[in-house]
Amino acid sequence: MSFLHEEYGTDAEIYRKQFSTEVIADSSNAHAHRILKECGFTEKSVPPLYLWHELPTGLGEEEEKARSTRAVCLLRAAGLDANIDEALLSPAAHAAVLTEIHQVNALSSRAAASSSPASEAHPRTGTDAAASPTPSGTPAPATRGHRR
Repeated sequence: MSFLHEEYGTDAEIYRKQFSTEVIADSSNAHAHRILKECGFTEKSVPPLYLWHELPTGLGEEEEKARSTRAVCLLRAAGLDANIDEALLSPAAHAAVLTEIHQVNALSSRAAASSSPASEAHPRTGTDAAASPTPSGTPAPATRGHRR
């Protein structure tokens, strides 16, 4: 038994099993396992070596796509190298989870900035802070979200 993530050298792969209706997610990363479980994948194993995740049987095609798309987006947001079969992508789920990720990142950034000792010394916020000049006199570039 071989796993696609090992074959492709990635942290996780999400795909439909060949000649089957099963949606499989394979990974050897502990953080990926937690994310997959949170997205509705169930853990399967053949001890002692093999561990993978599957979506429960009986889900509709749109639900399979939504859960798979959510999982790959969250895996990538966590910094993992994850791939998904294009046939399992849901544009609506993709847009929804990206919006959610951006909102969480924005809240985290605000919370970190408000608890930082530097935030008391420089209380500027919003667009004024992003467009204000740097010590060299050039405007500071606006930054958004998570950087890898």
